[in-house]
Amino acid sequence: MPDLGGSLVARMYFPLARNVSIATLFLLAVTSAGCGNSREVGSPDETTEEATVGNPAATETIRIAVFNVEDLSTEKLTQIDAGGIGTHPQARAAAQIIQRVRPDVLVLNEISHDYEAAEQGLDLNARRFAAAYLATGENPIDYPYVFAAPNNTGIRSGLDLDNDGIAAGVAEQGDRVHGEDSFGFGLYPGQYSMAVLSRFPIDADGTRTFQEFLWKDLPGNHIPPGYFSPEVLQIFRLSSKSHWDVPIRIGEHAVRLFVSHPTPPVFDGHEDKNGRRNFDEIRFWVEYLDNGESIYDDAGGRGGFGSDAPFVILGDLNAYPGSPEGVYDGKSAIAQLLDHPRVRDTGELATSRGALERGADDAGGEPGPPRLLERATASWAGGVRVDYVLPSTSLAVLDGGVFWPSGEEDALGRELAERASDHHLVWIDVSLGRR
Repeated sequence: MPDLGGSLVARMYFPLARNVSIATLFLLAVTSAGCGNSREVGSPDETTEEATVGNPAATETIRIAVFNVEDLSTEKLTQIDAGGIGTHPQARAAAQIIQRVRPDVLVLNEISHDYEAAEQGLDLNARRFAAAYLATGENPIDYPYVFAAPNNTGIRSGLDLDNDGIAAGVAEQGDRVHGEDSFGFGLYPGQYSMAVLSRFPIDADGTRTFQEFLWKDLPGNHIPPGYFSPEVLQIFRLSSKSHWDVPIRIGEHAVRLFVSHPTPPVFDGHEDKNGRRNFDEIRFWVEYLDNGESIYDDAGGRGGFGSDAPFVILGDLNAYPGSPEGVYDGKSAIAQLLDHPRVRDTGELATSRGALERGADDAGGEPGPPRLLERATASWAGGVRVDYVLPSTSLAVLDGGVFWPSGEEDALGRELAERASDHHLVWIDVSLGRR
């Protein structure tokens, strides 16, 4: 085990324990199904804005965003008053930010799945957030469609994945031992999962998920040599959460969302298993974009993205340009996407004055290189760019940004951004039917 105490990044990522009833364990079989939930939350209000749902003629410009709301748990999302309005301060702050930015399509990272109520669907917490937090308050916004599918976080493998001599069992749930022997780190099943919320219909039948894709099956993988036993290699999944290909139907158009949340490249030893896994979780999208024949989804379908349709890659990818972590094949993990010929780097748009202000504060009033700091999307380590909305080059990008205002330009917005998460909402505007 590495010593996390001296690392700022490690301290920011290391989660606090939360115990969950053992009664959730019988529900773990749900995670192997590979299917998701996509359903309407409720009828949209007949306002001018919401009347455009499903009508691209009324909304030529579509705003797409990603927001890692730090550990958005069931406990937080079920704090609701008698009127059905969410009351948790962090979740409320995140909702107010989303209500300000008003994305048409939103990817949430670190929203937990509620396995205590799995019979109501893994999208339950996304629906709770949409109904009790986003659709309430002074500036409500409705998301009629939500999607969630099984993730690997907190799903025990049954084997000793970290070579500590212990294969975590039922008794270890809620402890770090449980997380280390799960397919993706989580102290309980479903922690740190993902969801998609949309004002436009989600094509659930056309969605592909890759929760069970094995690391060993990725061509050119960077599995640490000799670290895992043969038994572990036969079951070790590539995704620490999952990889999703989610089509959004906007009239006659469709935009594909490629959603993931790779493991942070820390919390390991000299073998660099997490740095290698982060690199390869990002590498998966390269193989997918290149229509790699090795790719298979959870439903048994084979092949990558054999299409020239527009797409957007979204997620907290836990990798930043120039990072010394997870550098393989002569490049950093995120460079695999930023340099891909089908991907547009929107870094010049994803900037904020709040990032510059935070960087200056951390440096004692002496800001670092503006080109790096202004593109930061997370507040730890003085500000780093790890959250991405990367469109295909076939999409016309009109605007973009990071919701992280400075105190001078928007004191309340700065307060909301600091309260909501250690990450900040990133968005872009794209125009349909234009290139």
